[in-house]
Amino acid sequence: MEQRGSVTGNRLEGNVVSQPSKVNKTTNTKLARVEIKSRENPDEIFTNLGHILSIEFLAECFNSLDGNKAVGIDKVTKADYWNNLDGNLRNLLSKIRDGSYYPKPTRTVEISKHDGTKRPLAISCFEDKIVQEAVRRILECIFEPHFLACSHGFRPEESCHKALVDLDKNLMKAQTGAVLDVDIKKCFPSIPYENLIKILANKITDKRFLYLIIKLIKCDSLDAENNIVRNNCGLPQGSILSPLLMNIYLHECVDLWFMKINAKEYECGCTIVRYADDMVFTARTVAEAEQLRLELGERLREYGLELHETKTKVIPNGRKVAESLNKLGHKPPTFSFLGFIHVWGTSRNRSTNKIFWRVKRRTDPARFRLKLGQILENFKKNRHRKDFFDYAKRIVNGYLEYFAINDNMKRISQFVHEVKNIMFKWLNRRSQKRSFKWKRFTEILDIVKFPKPCIRHNLFFNSSAFKQYR
Repeated sequence: MEQRGSVTGNRLEGNVVSQPSKVNKTTNTKLARVEIKSRENPDEIFTNLGHILSIEFLAECFNSLDGNKAVGIDKVTKADYWNNLDGNLRNLLSKIRDGSYYPKPTRTVEISKHDGTKRPLAISCFEDKIVQEAVRRILECIFEPHFLACSHGFRPEESCHKALVDLDKNLMKAQTGAVLDVDIKKCFPSIPYENLIKILANKITDKRFLYLIIKLIKCDSLDAENNIVRNNCGLPQGSILSPLLMNIYLHECVDLWFMKINAKEYECGCTIVRYADDMVFTARTVAEAEQLRLELGERLREYGLELHETKTKVIPNGRKVAESLNKLGHKPPTFSFLGFIHVWGTSRNRSTNKIFWRVKRRTDPARFRLKLGQILENFKKNRHRKDFFDYAKRIVNGYLEYFAINDNMKRISQFVHEVKNIMFKWLNRRSQKRSFKWKRFTEILDIVKFPKPCIRHNLFFNSSAFKQYR
């Protein structure tokens, strides 16, 4: 007989879980014990992690997944999987425990990058996403307590905005005189499996659990002609598990290594801010930054990675550098990080009325153009939607939630204006008869409360580095 469950928000009800609160408490307790052991003893070795995997744990992972994401090659959605949730999860757990579980090949799609190239994304089947999420949660409890403060990407309580605030502090230091802007060439596809497993095995000796991870990262993929492609290297981009594995790898390869050489060779005069494989170093001089670049290149090669020579650059940068160049009539060089161009400009202290130099940010023009191009195509395809205005609002709100930071008002105002123009164009092309005049269109935007450009995140005044200038 078919067993059914129901999903309400993030809570599972029905045949799988009869007492959700107790189940959550039990599962969370197991994960909490793992995290406590790892946090209290950095040398702790985990020999048995299989006991965490249970029907209840897999059900929680099921509930946490977004049912609106793209489906894999089997076309199974979250709603389809829920139809026989109890039976599906029991069958999945049985296969994991007896070693017969193997993920289905991923479906590969390509998305445009801001530099005009394409990035392949692996779309997994829904059941495989449940396993990825389960493994991710367990690994996070083991490795998260040991990540350093310089790492911000894909971590709990961390964000791009926090990374930008940290970079503010580093650039405003009096000793900062140069920036090393790093780009790793095809980082996700280049990570060698052997090195990654060795790093994981330093903390985990549960061979069944390690083998499960190997199955997930070595999962086959289908190309555009539906031919199976064997993966012998790299992490599948788009996988739930890949960002965490990337952090684990670069924590060992870059973060720990940098902390050692910074203290030993550079007298703690350098800094790093890393978001996944995007990272920016600061140094006291250009020569010091160049030396750091050479050493970093050697270190990455030892771990099977490579610097992108044309995108990795050393530039003079910092507060004192900006002041000196301004006196000579020159503008400080700029660099891009996390979608923003970083430029130096002046501000006025509201208390003392004195002018001081600080770093400011503008939306990267390449990303700005790419986003508008994507919106144009989306609005063209979806102009007949009955909820078109709500659809457009979600897109604009998502963009503003990230890019609407201090000093970027001009760019976000331009963005909202361009989006309105695109909306007006395609709404008037739904039929041969013109749908709107501009006056009526703007009135409707006011009625639906279309987002207006405003600063949503004031990163400048969140940074303690600027207290002396207020």
